[in-house]
Amino acid sequence: MKHLLLSLSVLFVAVSARGQGGEVMQPGVYQDGISVVKQNGKYGLIDVTHRVFTPVIYESISPFTDGLAKVKRDGRYGFVNTLGLEVVAPVYDSITPFRNGVAKVKKNGYYGLIDRSGREVASVSYDVITDFEDGVAKIWKRGRCGLISISGYELAPCVYNAIDEFVNKIAMVYKDGRFGLIDNAGNQIAQPIYKEIAPFDENGLAFASRDGKYGYLSYMGDEIIPVQYDEISNFIDGVARVSKNGRYGFVNTLGQEFITTIYDSATAFSNGLAVVESNGRFGVVDIQGRTVVPCNYATREDAVKAFDNLTIVKKDKNKDQAAASSKKGTTKAAVKSAK
Repeated sequence: MKHLLLSLSVLFVAVSARGQGGEVMQPGVYQDGISVVKQNGKYGLIDVTHRVFTPVIYESISPFTDGLAKVKRDGRYGFVNTLGLEVVAPVYDSITPFRNGVAKVKKNGYYGLIDRSGREVASVSYDVITDFEDGVAKIWKRGRCGLISISGYELAPCVYNAIDEFVNKIAMVYKDGRFGLIDNAGNQIAQPIYKEIAPFDENGLAFASRDGKYGYLSYMGDEIIPVQYDEISNFIDGVARVSKNGRYGFVNTLGQEFITTIYDSATAFSNGLAVVESNGRFGVVDIQGRTVVPCNYATREDAVKAFDNLTIVKKDKNKDQAAASSKKGTTKAAVKSAK
């Protein structure tokens, strides 16, 4: 009967109970031919022959994952392997499961990282280590934030007040009242010198301000639109209106001021056209930067009417040219036929 029960238990899928510190193995339930034995409130490991191959000294033993099981002894945690050897001594207040070969540990209120051999790849000296995303985690020390790789290398020192979430491998950082940009390798691609940095738009540009001036940053952290303008609009159809020293012009997403800041006022582009003002007179420019109606008109409406009239004249001229061309072709055909 005893052998029958043992055989049946080997067939069971490993079942675990939840206790303090997470899931724990229970006597009589086997996982890969290993179970636990309980004596005087302590646990050890046994094989299917009931041979005890670890000391019965643990307060709990968790199920094995990738050949390691978390154990608790004297209120501290470590890991044993399937041979019963302590590969990570139980010296930590808490310990997470291994992910990508690394586990987060806590000791005396501080956090660090260990590998599967128990080596501390990141010293137990951090106030916080967040979960890893794309191989990178945020770290905190003495109220400052940095970055660490899954191998334990400190990518960015703990010098920032905060690091935002990464989007396309770039994050905004905040340091001493100013904003900058870093990549997920810890490289500082834009110095924290800006009063404001907005999220990147669909053009891959981020609005930025500093010392009362405005511009745009690229993904490389460059001021592709120099932070030198008194005003700057959002980009519409790849064009933004800018103002400097009370004068208006336009820039494109390549950073080119293709209409220089020489106008007293300018509307936003609509259907590829904008009305501009110079010396109290109005005209029209197109999105290629060409002047299509000179600034000779008293009002914006007059400038727009002049453009409309110009368009009508051009259409009529094109019709006349088309008609003349058609008539000329007909005459040639008639002459040829007469011959």
